[in-house]
Amino acid sequence: MTNDIERISGVLRFARYFRTWPQEDILELASLCQWVRLDTDTAMITAGEPASALYLIVNGHVELSYKDGDGKDGVIDLMGDGQLVGECALVPDGYYAVSLRTLEATTAIRIDGLAFSEFLSAHFDRALTMMSAMTERLCQMLRQAEELKCRSAAQRLGIYLLADAVPIDGVHETPLTIEKSALARKLGMTSETISRALKKLSEMGVSQHSNGHIIRIADAEMLAEWCGLSSNQGKEEQEDAFKAAV
Repeated sequence: MTNDIERISGVLRFARYFRTWPQEDILELASLCQWVRLDTDTAMITAGEPASALYLIVNGHVELSYKDGDGKDGVIDLMGDGQLVGECALVPDGYYAVSLRTLEATTAIRIDGLAFSEFLSAHFDRALTMMSAMTERLCQMLRQAEELKCRSAAQRLGIYLLADAVPIDGVHETPLTIEKSALARKLGMTSETISRALKKLSEMGVSQHSNGHIIRIADAEMLAEWCGLSSNQGKEEQEDAFKAAV
């Protein structure tokens, strides 16, 4: 681990949690941080352990999970670039409620929990910014839970693919940057279910390329309507809806 305030502050100022902060506060926060580089399948946070730090994911994907009353693992979410995890570290004498492990080689910024909590206590406006960002994240998770109840597996997968779709030569393409088994867990499916969902989506003009690493959508507007998203929204509003649903 290395401590590089200038480099860390350069990343923090573009993170949605901190992008409105003045430069002096960004630099002060950066002084509380460390770069962390982790290999694939490495535990970052373990449920039940004292919460000592938050992590801002810079590059990579991590899996947020829990154990139920029978000791079985359950996946809450997959998180990637720009997302913050470990908020329990802001609670005095708090403990992590969930576990976090890397799905691939991951770079993150570790933020000392106690020092960050003291910083927020001394910067009321920054504390409000953090509360707003965390509330937004909670609302997104609640919407995601609602999606699991109200839409079919193929529709949920379609929304996920639309969220990151990029227009290319008259169609839209989405790169799959995580394994399909991990994607299945994120969407509350099994690997077999996601295969059936992809087959169903093929009827809607969705096809796989580059050994399944690129998904091509022939008509994004038609797919969005089929998935239950409004076709009357503007492009920017529609993209926001895709992201919120995911």
